[in-house]
Order: sequence, then C-alpha cells, then structure tokens
Amino acid sequence: MICQVTTKLAMLMLCILCTGLVGCSEKPTGAEVDGKIALDGSPVSTGVILFQDDFNGTGGSAIVEDGSFKFSTPLPPGKYAVALQPPPPPAPHETGIKRVNVKFPRHLTVAATSGLEIEITPGKNSLDLDVQSK
Repeated sequence: MICQVTTKLAMLMLCILCTGLVGCSEKPTGAEVDGKIALDGSPVSTGVILFQDDFNGTGGSAIVEDGSFKFSTPLPPGKYAVALQPPPPPAPHETGIKRVNVKFPRHLTVAATSGLEIEITPGKNSLDLDVQSK
C-alpha cells in the first residue's frame, strides 16, 4: 500500500515537473516595436498609430505622444499596413481632462488606404516614420 502511494506521488511530481518545463526552452518570436512619427516633417503631438496585418489577421496599436510611440506587447513579425488616428476621447469618469482635437488626412486614418507599409522583424524594431499628408 505504501509502495502504491509512493509510486503515485512520484508520478504526480513527474507530471507537474514536465508540465512546468514545457515551453521554457522556446525563444519569444515577437517583435518589440517603438519609434517616432512625424506628419509633413513635424512630430505628431498626439494620436494613435495602428499596425494591421491582413494576411495573418494580427495587429496592434500604440499611443503617440510628442512624436514617440511604443507598443506595450510584442507583435508577430511580418508586413503591416499603418494608419494614424486621433486620440480617443476621455472616458466619462476622467473629469478635468480636455478632449484633444487632432485631425489627420482621411486617407491616413485607415490602414487599407494610407499607403503606408512597414516590415517588422523578430527582435527590437525602432522605426522613424515621416508621413506625408498628400
């Protein structure tokens, strides 16, 4: 009886150990992305930059402040269409925060019509984008 309990306990410990090791040796394949964005040579004061990969159905967005942005989570490597949008309005509970009125050319606000494409590679990607309004 003690032998059976010991054997079952040993098997349980082995299963827990193996489960904990699964995936530990894999390197992350995501890409860290940050950068600067300007519109007609001037840094974008505020907004949202969107990356959209229609082929894989992936993408992400990052807040732009004083021309700089940084994605908070890694993106899968690949080609992305880029769009630039105004910042979202403040949430109802955010009292005292003014809505910032920023306008971008309409074609830049949709990834499919912006004409902007970038290639993200594994590892760190620091981008320097200068978008033209026309």
